[in-house]
Amino acid sequence: MGVSDGPPSAAPPAEGQVRELVARLRFYEQLFDGTPDVIVVSNGEGRITAFNHGAEELLGWRREEVLGTPVENLYYDPSEAREVMAVLRRTRRVSEREITGRTRDSRRIELSITLSFITDEEGGEMGVVGICKDIRMRKKLERELMRLSVTDKLTGLYNQNHFYERLEIEKERALRLGHDVSLVLFDLDKFKEYNDTRGHLEGDKVLRMVGRVIMESIRKEVDSGFRYGGDEFTIILPGAGLGTAATFAERLREAVADLRMGGITASVGVAPFDRSQRGVQWIRRADENMYRAKEAGGNRVHAG
Repeated sequence: MGVSDGPPSAAPPAEGQVRELVARLRFYEQLFDGTPDVIVVSNGEGRITAFNHGAEELLGWRREEVLGTPVENLYYDPSEAREVMAVLRRTRRVSEREITGRTRDSRRIELSITLSFITDEEGGEMGVVGICKDIRMRKKLERELMRLSVTDKLTGLYNQNHFYERLEIEKERALRLGHDVSLVLFDLDKFKEYNDTRGHLEGDKVLRMVGRVIMESIRKEVDSGFRYGGDEFTIILPGAGLGTAATFAERLREAVADLRMGGITASVGVAPFDRSQRGVQWIRRADENMYRAKEAGGNRVHAG
């Protein structure tokens, strides 16, 4: 038997093994770049090491532009990236968390992100892989469903259910901040007769026109207008005391009268928020003032 000159060299991989490794690598490359989802890999220093085609398409960067750059640049607010990483380190996985991404031209984009660590054989952290889905359409549908759930379909104003929610919010805000807030409540004089003689289609036309008057009268992003039910409407006026609310109500009454729809006018009650009363008592006071206006002949404002 001969004597070996040194340790035996490792045998080269068989041709079949090479083909299998190449096929497996090609499969993962196609999987990485074939998905429409955003896939971004970062190293232990938080710098991007891989950026798939889905990320290029959705975010607008080419991969050569972002490789080696901080992954937090892909967030609209970099502090959100640090917050997400803190959750990942605490829980070891982030699953479908909603974030706001940033495109190459600095637009906001709504995404959901799933994050997990890449580890070596001993469990050491080598980096992080993030998979993001475009949720803009889903969020748009959610917002539309929310809008429909709080909106009166005929007039476009908020509905009664949302009125009670908004009333509590504004009442609590007034108590907390010491701000004025007033409630305007009115119904339409002679509407029942008009609806009975002209028909529901004509009656609906009047309600839509009154809804438009309210939307054109209120302060956008401040006041809130509601169809309270039937031909009754209400408006919440944050920051308005009795005098300001009464002036607003008089302008609203005039605008309804100017519609000149079969003699239909408005009887309007105004009630500022009294911190000693509950919400239901506040509504009752506005309602009582409205009926005082109606009993006095209608087409007028009663405030107090």
